[in-house]
Amino acid sequence: MTGDTLTTVRVERVLAAPPQVVYDAWIDEDTLAEFICPAGIAEVEVDARVGGPLRITMIFPDRRSVIEGEFLALDRPERISFSWRAPSSSSDSVVTVTFAPHGAGATLMTIVHSQLPVDVSGRYDSGWAVVATQLVAAIDGGAGF
Repeated sequence: MTGDTLTTVRVERVLAAPPQVVYDAWIDEDTLAEFICPAGIAEVEVDARVGGPLRITMIFPDRRSVIEGEFLALDRPERISFSWRAPSSSSDSVVTVTFAPHGAGATLMTIVHSQLPVDVSGRYDSGWAVVATQLVAAIDGGAGF
């Protein structure tokens, strides 16, 4: 890409659930819909297999934004990776979420979104921070994942 610079956004959170529980929250349609949209409302379609499609429709007060991608890696309970194609982007970026044991029954979750154009990275940094916080709140609130 001539003249464009790509960057990576990274967000980490500790969750009060074991890695397999947090991993499963990312591939279950109903659960993922509860936390994946920073605005709080999403419709999600997941085919949790390598090469399987992922479609997230984020519902905002004034618009819908459809994110499409496909699963690149599914290594339960350590890692999920998927491509991310936003309507405003001319190319795919990649989201990789890792889950590491962290103390007794907890997980260190790391979200890394790479190959992002620098001009949108701040929006993704704050968006992924909200998504991670919403997942923490759902697990801490006993959502039963």
